[in-house]
Amino acid sequence: MLAYGFITLLSLGSEYYFKYEIDAQTGFQIYWITIPEGLDKERYSKQTISEFLAESSVAQILKPGAPLDKSLYQASLILPGLPASPFDAFYTIELTYDSDSFTLGVQSTDSFGFSPEGSTHFKDLNLSFTQQLNSETVTVSGTVTAVFSGQDIVLEAGVSDGSELIFNYNPNNPQEIPIQPWGNLELTTFTVKPGSNPLQPQVLYWFGEKSGEWVYDCSLRNTEDAPAIDLRIQTEPETVQWGLGSIAVKDGLIESENATLEAANLSSASKLIKAFQESNEITIATWIKPSQTGQQYPAIVLTLSEDPQNPYVTLAQGDSEWLEGYGNRWSGDWYHHDEYSVLLRTNTNDRNRYWQILTTSPDTVTTELTYVVYTFSQNNFGDESDNAKLYLNGKLDNSKWINSDNQERHFWRNRNQQSNRGKNRNQRDNRWKNRNDEEDSPWKDRDDPELNSWINDPAVKLALANDVLFIQRRGNFPRNEDFPWEGELYEVAIYDSALTPEAIYQRYYPTIEILGNLTLTNMPTPLNQPLTAQLTLEGMPDVEHYSESKLNLKVDTSEIREVTPEFDFTKIALEWQSEPGTSPTWYFKWGQVDSTLWKTSIPFTAVQGDAPGKLALNSPEFDFQIGLGQINTLEGLCLFLKSDTTGEIWQMYSITSVSELVLPQLRDYRPFDWTVDFKLLFARHDQQRSQFDPLGIEDGKVVLKGNWLGENLVLHGWWRNEQFVLEGQRTLSLPFEVTLGPIFEPGTSHKIIDQVAIASVMNATVILELTELGFLAKVSGTFDWTDQAGTVNTFTVPEFTLVRPPLTPNHILEAILARLNSEVDVIFAQQFRHQADYYFTVVEQKPVIYLGKPNDPAAITQTTTLPQLFNTAADSNNISSTAGIFTLTENADQSCTLTITPPESSDNWLDQLKTDYDNFITQLDTNSNLIPGTLTLVKTRIAERMPLLVEEILYYYYGLDTVNGSVDLQAGMRLRVDYQNYQFVHPAQSTANSGFVGSGTSYYSLNSYRDGTNLMINFDGFLSQIQPYVTTDIATVGAGSSLDTFKVGYQKPYLRLVYPSLAAPSAGSLDPGQAATIMGAATVTDLDKNTNVASFYFRGRATVIPEITVVLQEQPVFVPVGTTLRQLMEQRVSIPSVSLGESLLHSTGKPRLSRLLHEGVSNEPSYRFIYLDVDSPVLDLPLVKGDRIVL
Repeated sequence: MLAYGFITLLSLGSEYYFKYEIDAQTGFQIYWITIPEGLDKERYSKQTISEFLAESSVAQILKPGAPLDKSLYQASLILPGLPASPFDAFYTIELTYDSDSFTLGVQSTDSFGFSPEGSTHFKDLNLSFTQQLNSETVTVSGTVTAVFSGQDIVLEAGVSDGSELIFNYNPNNPQEIPIQPWGNLELTTFTVKPGSNPLQPQVLYWFGEKSGEWVYDCSLRNTEDAPAIDLRIQTEPETVQWGLGSIAVKDGLIESENATLEAANLSSASKLIKAFQESNEITIATWIKPSQTGQQYPAIVLTLSEDPQNPYVTLAQGDSEWLEGYGNRWSGDWYHHDEYSVLLRTNTNDRNRYWQILTTSPDTVTTELTYVVYTFSQNNFGDESDNAKLYLNGKLDNSKWINSDNQERHFWRNRNQQSNRGKNRNQRDNRWKNRNDEEDSPWKDRDDPELNSWINDPAVKLALANDVLFIQRRGNFPRNEDFPWEGELYEVAIYDSALTPEAIYQRYYPTIEILGNLTLTNMPTPLNQPLTAQLTLEGMPDVEHYSESKLNLKVDTSEIREVTPEFDFTKIALEWQSEPGTSPTWYFKWGQVDSTLWKTSIPFTAVQGDAPGKLALNSPEFDFQIGLGQINTLEGLCLFLKSDTTGEIWQMYSITSVSELVLPQLRDYRPFDWTVDFKLLFARHDQQRSQFDPLGIEDGKVVLKGNWLGENLVLHGWWRNEQFVLEGQRTLSLPFEVTLGPIFEPGTSHKIIDQVAIASVMNATVILELTELGFLAKVSGTFDWTDQAGTVNTFTVPEFTLVRPPLTPNHILEAILARLNSEVDVIFAQQFRHQADYYFTVVEQKPVIYLGKPNDPAAITQTTTLPQLFNTAADSNNISSTAGIFTLTENADQSCTLTITPPESSDNWLDQLKTDYDNFITQLDTNSNLIPGTLTLVKTRIAERMPLLVEEILYYYYGLDTVNGSVDLQAGMRLRVDYQNYQFVHPAQSTANSGFVGSGTSYYSLNSYRDGTNLMINFDGFLSQIQPYVTTDIATVGAGSSLDTFKVGYQKPYLRLVYPSLAAPSAGSLDPGQAATIMGAATVTDLDKNTNVASFYFRGRATVIPEITVVLQEQPVFVPVGTTLRQLMEQRVSIPSVSLGESLLHSTGKPRLSRLLHEGVSNEPSYRFIYLDVDSPVLDLPLVKGDRIVL
């Protein structure tokens, strides 16, 4: 059932009083409680909404169209799934009726439905029930706002699977409830739902009549033999005042009246009496609002009685001690308890002596609206457990056992059978023997259950607000014979069954189901992760133990949650409680957390931690053991878990009497051997010094901790392919001194350094692994050493394995040094630095290579000593460039010192550097004392030391001029000449053309030789020795081979290869001006000016390529001048296609590159590393002669 209530239609002075029920499947059902005079209809007849609206009398008032005029009707709405004020009904009802549908709606912004302890209430109700007149089903829509802990939670109305009205939270609008001081509950479900459908009472009064002298029975449990029990107002009209769904009474009496039954010598309350006789149970449920407290006599709220001497069941407000003398005159000034009392007459010996009275606690009567419920049931358990119970506002207030068996007299038997009252007297001491439930009924005669009940007499009445004989006594008896109750009646229901505590509480307050994800913000993972939780709002108290209503929060999840690797919580059950209130503070009640550690099950008990909002976990008090796979077993343990002060990290503590553990355990009964066995010594517990603490959590892992080699060691366990492994790490600092060398470039014969003496500290790392197979350790080490450049380098000794536990730390050092000595080349090569090496930087957004230290600026002063450059010593040999960047000084031994002082950084300092370089070279070249040919040596020294733009390297090394298509040739180069001879094709061959075709390749080595003091260059070492006489005019007809180049006058100190701006076509005749030409001169200046030069070309259409030698993988390789590192690597590895200048070191592997640096009078060569920077276009670095590349 979705809802129910009453509707009273007001028309022409007559009242139409109806009860309605709303069912999701069958729609509105209307019951006629009253039948206006002249209307041919039976009471309590049922109609559908369509039938009801079609009634001619109803149609006079309820007309389709706009919402109905509220002055024409009054109505109530009772929602089983929602509490309301003043009780669970609303009266501001709006009825809307049109030709297609009927709607009953309610709208209220008031707060209502305050929970018993005030933690929850509702507001902003907007609800509608609509039925299409051509359909039986009803739709419900609307919202209500629940207020809990200061949070407004909007709930949407709906219909449950059981066709009940429920209110649900919409999780699409997420909300959190603070759980102080623990965290927050993110709602997933907030549902208000009814309990089971309420039972139909035997009598039900809603007081919706609005006016008149009758209060009609709204119960539908009426038969011809047991008709409705309608009540009539017996006192003057001013003693009652009708309200909207209530009636206020003062000095009044409302009692049952039925002329037909009374004429038949039966009670007007016959329906109740018969029902009680059948069920042996009773429930009286009333919503009442007393007008005053402190009653000095029992004010009767409800009674079923014949007269003051013969009450059968009475609910009264006031002093229960007076009620025990009910019917007698009162005297004395007793203490008056504000309490509710219920008198139930069972099988007593006389009228007053043994009546059974149950009272509420003292001072429980207030002038607030109160839900008072009394239940009694025949005790069928063969003991004296409580069978009479009294509830206030849904909670059990008091209970007692009422003896309804083997009494002297049955008040519910036929009068004519009273002579049988002594038959059972001798059974008093044996009352549970041969017990029969039917015979034990307090409402029937034991000897003849078929006889009419003694109390079913016309004098027996059901009365409200006073005693049944109040009218007769008024004025004839003293005041203490009157028992008027003053207050407001909202609902009175009497059941022929004892309602369960759950049903009573549910009638007072609905079930609110709150589910959510609880996050414990002060706890480490996984307890700080969302935990599925259920929150119960002031659940029904434990009626058997009188427990108080509490807010309750429970977590119960079996989801596996990782605490650390190999340590999981498998089940989490936690419970909190709080006193109800608007901002509750939650205290932890109990909890249990099941876990597995290394596949061992460990139960923990959760307790309040040492700070608000924190939990601690304790293992059972008895000792337990943790298996370490097949390695060993840790026994006699107790474990404790708690969070650190930040609440982010678990801390584990353990206690055991075991002081050490052999890993793995010894087998075959052999004794412990330090050379092959491993033993971990446990540390003593901080507080209990006689105990040890072997387990903890470190770095997010559960560890076995102890002492090894004199220092702490922790081992964490894990399973690897069904094998348990204990793994740990120790770091040791071990001082050492050692001399190493010679050291070579790995995989080559290139020696980097002869010897290095090292005095340092070895930072050794030992990674232990213990399994059932024994000890295994991976050892590595690092140490610092300062190289020639003053750079502190950290060198790493590669990892190696030990299979026996070392006895001392120096045993570990010995093994590391042996490894270092065997792999010194690999260890040192990657990090060894010279006093100066080549590095990259960026200047003016262009890459620059420079010689220096890693952190030096590119523009640093460089000094180099050169051999003799001048034939004659003279002051003019001391040369300085215009800007003073380059200074050449002749020494006393005719050696020279060259100093390069780059300008301070400016916007164009590289351009200034180049200009000054050209000026210096010109001055030196035109010095008459300069030995011809030595300028190349000077240019090479400058190129090796001066900061160079990467794009200008070849200019400084080889004078490459891309604009004029020229390059200076040097001794040590090789010319590759690709010849093309002219091929004549007869004109008759129309498919072929005459022209130049490839005819072979020749290689010519450029060598230097000394002609007197001059250094000359020629094209063959052997021919330079014999100097053949050649007459070929190679300037005119070209040289056919290297022999022709030995024509007198063509061997010069400086040679230059020049390509024409326009090459000769391959299909025409050859013009010598379009051939690649080699020019020779005594000075570079003459080459620049093209004066005093000798020139020639190679015959035919020849391609001339100068090549230099580089060393790749320890093998010399000739590459054309201009070849870059990228182009060379492309011969060996695949290089992705990317834009020019982009670093590709990550995709190609980082090549090892060295470049020659010459120094001293003897021009001694040595290699310097080029440190390739991933942020520079290192793959576009042009190669120069002698470069070493290791891929």
